[in-house]
Amino acid sequence: MKPVRFSKSGEWHCPKCGTLAKGKKCPHCKFLIYAGFLPRIIAGLVDGAITFAAAKLFIILRSNSLDGYLAVTLFGFIFFRLYHILFVALWGQTPGKMIARIQVVQLDGSPVGWIHAILRNSVETAIVMVVVYFEIQASLHVPAADFAKALAEQRDAMIKALMPNNIGYMTMASKLYVYSEYVVMFMNKRKRAIHDFIGGTVVIHDPRHAILPWRRFKVVRDMEKKIEEISFEDFLERHGKH
Repeated sequence: MKPVRFSKSGEWHCPKCGTLAKGKKCPHCKFLIYAGFLPRIIAGLVDGAITFAAAKLFIILRSNSLDGYLAVTLFGFIFFRLYHILFVALWGQTPGKMIARIQVVQLDGSPVGWIHAILRNSVETAIVMVVVYFEIQASLHVPAADFAKALAEQRDAMIKALMPNNIGYMTMASKLYVYSEYVVMFMNKRKRAIHDFIGGTVVIHDPRHAILPWRRFKVVRDMEKKIEEISFEDFLERHGKH
């Protein structure tokens, strides 16, 4: 499967019908190449469900002990950052994007790498890092004996009580950033959100993609094996001029 590529003038071959197109829509089949609101919402809902379930589990686990609170908080930070960075760096897709068949690519259609994935997630990472820092600082000032005596539902409140009062602004900033992403996406033809401008990326819709990206690698390997089965001499004998 030949990946979608964009020329300097913005031309691309439609992955649905193969027509040479320019702009955001194929002139033949009207296919929209740039992922808009609906596919991104689908991807966001899937990724949100996965991360929400993981967050609930981490909240339960870190309430068991003060040491557990520290360990799970750090592990949770790493887990969520890797979720959004690792998948994009390896395949250009989180699980939600795989299901929606949308993919993060460079502006010319080339695959993204670690730098792009890290930059795309840099603002969210910075905001979360501040919150996690204050959570850890607060937990270090809670007496272990008091934490152990408290009920499970009270332990998280003990930590939050020792955090700065203005930490809520960080949560508000995170929400505003998410909302502004969609506003910016609607204001440009290539449907790029703020993190796309930061990372030098664009999100495209390619209906040819298998939901599981490693299936694409299997197809490539199968094609390579078939090519290896036919030697150069056999090829000349079958297709050469006599």
